[in-house]
Amino acid sequence: SLREGRRLKTKFRLGCHDLRSSSSRTQLVRNAQCPCCESRESETIQHTLFECEAFEEERQAFLARLYSVCPPARRLTDEGRCRLVMGDELPREIEIPLYRYLIAISRLRLGILTEQGEGS
Repeated sequence: SLREGRRLKTKFRLGCHDLRSSSSRTQLVRNAQCPCCESRESETIQHTLFECEAFEEERQAFLARLYSVCPPARRLTDEGRCRLVMGDELPREIEIPLYRYLIAISRLRLGILTEQGEGS
C-alpha cells in the first residue's frame, strides 16, 4: 500500500532508516558501504535513490515521471533532487510515484540482502 511508501519517506527524513549509513552510526554494522552495488559508496539516502546501479531501472521510470511533472528537477544535482523528494515542497502529482519508487527499491534491496544472507 502507499502507506508503506509514506512510512519509508518519513523514516528517511527522521534518519531512522535501515540504510547502512544510519546503521553504521548506531554501530549495528561496521561498514557503511552499499551492499547492493559495487561502487564502494556509502549507502546513503542520496546514493540509494539517485546513484545505486541496482535500482537503475526503477529510478529511470521515477525520474521520467518527476521530470514530466517538474521539468526544473532535470537541472538539479543528485543532492538537489534528494532534497526535493524528501522535502515538503514536492508537487502533489509526484507523491504517489515517489511512494511507489520507495516501495520498489526497498523490496529490491531486501531481496539483495536476503541473497547475501543479511535480509531479515
